[in-house]
Formats: sequence, C-alpha cells, structure tokens
Amino acid sequence: MKKLLMIAAVAVFALNASAADGFKSTKPLDNTYISLQGGVYEPLTGQNILKDARPVVRLSVNKFFNTVIGASIWGQAYINNNNYNDKSNYPFYNYSWLNERGNKTMFDGLNVGISGLVNLNNLFAGYAGAPRFFEVIAEAGVGYFHQFGAQWWNPSTGLLEDVNNWRNVAHSTINLALNCNFNINNKWQINLRPEVQYLENVTHMDANKAQVQLTAGVAYNLGDVFTPIVPRSQEEIDGLNGQINSLKGQLANKDNVIAAKNKEIEALKNRPVEKVRDVTNVISNAATNVFFKINSAKIADPKDFVNLDAVAAAAIKSGSRVVIMGTADSKTGSAKINQKLSDARANAAKEYLISKGVAADMITTAGEGGVDTLQPFNLNRRALVELK
Repeated sequence: MKKLLMIAAVAVFALNASAADGFKSTKPLDNTYISLQGGVYEPLTGQNILKDARPVVRLSVNKFFNTVIGASIWGQAYINNNNYNDKSNYPFYNYSWLNERGNKTMFDGLNVGISGLVNLNNLFAGYAGAPRFFEVIAEAGVGYFHQFGAQWWNPSTGLLEDVNNWRNVAHSTINLALNCNFNINNKWQINLRPEVQYLENVTHMDANKAQVQLTAGVAYNLGDVFTPIVPRSQEEIDGLNGQINSLKGQLANKDNVIAAKNKEIEALKNRPVEKVRDVTNVISNAATNVFFKINSAKIADPKDFVNLDAVAAAAIKSGSRVVIMGTADSKTGSAKINQKLSDARANAAKEYLISKGVAADMITTAGEGGVDTLQPFNLNRRALVELK
C-alpha cells in the first residue's frame, strides 16, 4: 500500500508539471463538480452476472486544479437486497449457512475515501478552451470499507459472533475507475463509471477478493470552467499605463479645484455680513408687496389685505391701471413649478382687488417664475402690485 501511494504521488507530480497552462480558474468553486450516481456491484470473479448484482449509490465532490489534474472525495453505500435467511446459495456473501440466525441490515457496507483524477483527453490532446462533449477521466484512490450485519448467533456457544467472511467488518480499499463524462454544457454532465474495488483486509489486489461496480448519474459544476489567459502585448500594457497616468492627473486636478473652492467658501464665511434691505414694509398708495408662504398662493397675512385695500382705493380714485407681477423663489422648486406658482400668486392679488371694486380690465397680471432678486430668498415669494 505504501509503495502504491508513493508511486501515485510521483505520477501526480509529473502530470501536474506537464499540465497545459494558458488557462485560468478565478473563483474557488470553478471546476468543482458534485456528482450523484446509482448502479450495481458484484464480485470481480466467480459471479453469476445479474443474479449476484446488488444496488449501490455514490456521492462525490470533484475538483480540478488545472486542466489535467484533480481530486475527489466520495462515499458509496451498498444496499442489501438479498434475504440470505431464505437459505439460497448466494456466493457473493454466502450467508445461507447462517440458517435464519444472521443479523440482517438495510446496507451491506459503506465505503468512503479520496482519489486522484487525470483528464486523459486534456493530457494527450490538450485543453480545447472549453470541456469537450465526451471526456474520459482516470481515477485511482484509497478508501475505508465498513461492513454492516457481520455477526450471527452461534447456537453451540449461545453467543453473537463475527461472521468469518473475507469482507468482514472493516478494512482499507484500493479503488480504480474510469469516468466517462458527457458534458451537456459548462454546468451539467452525464457520467458512466466502471470501477474495480480491491478489499485489502487479507490480501493485496487479489482479483478473488475484489468487487466490480457500474454506476451512472449526473454532475453539476458549482462554478465556471477554465478560460484562456489572453496575453497582453507590451504596446497594450504601455497604453493601459498611459490611461492610468492620465486618470491620476485628472484626479489631482480635481483635488486642486476642490481645494480652491474650499478657500472661496472660507473667504465668504469671513466676509462682513451686508445689511439686508427691508422690503416687508414697502407700502404706499402706489405700490405694495404681498408675501406668500413656500409653495402657496394664498394671501394669509392681515397686513397684506390692508395694503391691497389701499392700492384698490387709489386705483378707483385715480382711474389708474394696476400691474401685478408674481414671483417665486428660484432656490426651491423646478422652473415649471415656479412659473405656475408665480402666475397663481399674481392672480390671487388680482381677485382680491376685483373684490374691492377695481375693474378686471384695469388689471394686468404676469408670472415671472423663479427669481433671486431679494435676500433673504424667502422674500422672493411675492406679488408686486403697482399703479401705472
């Protein structure tokens, strides 16, 4: 066993050194396949084909490290579909002599182990840039086999004793197989797998102490497949470096612009505050301001009604025309909303003047939209009413 493992290790090292390169796998789960199979197994020699066959199920996780070399972790469960207590002469396990005293179990045994994988297509023909439709994967590994139900009641001693059988209880195995894979796409494959399993409890690779099995199933790739590494010419590398340096220069320039703007902000913070013109009290018989709340065209301040009353009385007495200009604060709202709001504010002042006796045809209204002529900016939410 030790010599076999040493030979296998040397072979893997040699194959890995000769594996085709120029292809990459970027994510941890790339080229990692989960495979589920079912089939039958029976003795390698002396079997009655089909009659001696029993069911087996197999689950494995397979990972390829490059386009040639991979590894597999697997488990196989052997199902007991034969009632040896019926005294039939079943040569594979030959339990007929137990005379209805055997320990029956659902499973004959369980085999778990690890294997090395070699993609023969890629080894001899090179990787084609994507998995071929049909590939053959050679597999060799070691396992641990545990037999269930290997005890019987001995009437002469009155004790439960181990069955004297060459598959008795537990031992190591050597597993050799070929995986015939049909790649449907980069994710799914259908596989067929013949295998020979040598049970190493009493002998070394003796065909008379071996089992053969045939399984088939499906596998799913958890990631992507190997993709070609595209070589870059020195000209392309120089061009990319030039783009990087250009972007670095643009970034440095933006930093300089930001620094200059920060200086302007600090200068404005330190500038003496200018006295704001008070327009809230611009009231006369000839003109007045009517101020509104944000997003509103409703006259609400009693002071504004008094001012409009004065304008109405002056207009009626003098027969003058009245011009009303509505505005909105350009710092808030879109241009469309501000235009609509300025029109509504001018019309609100007009309706009030009409209610006070001013003829409608003597009033002209217009909406100027958003403006920033007055500070603070909330004073721009107004209707300017003037006699002309």
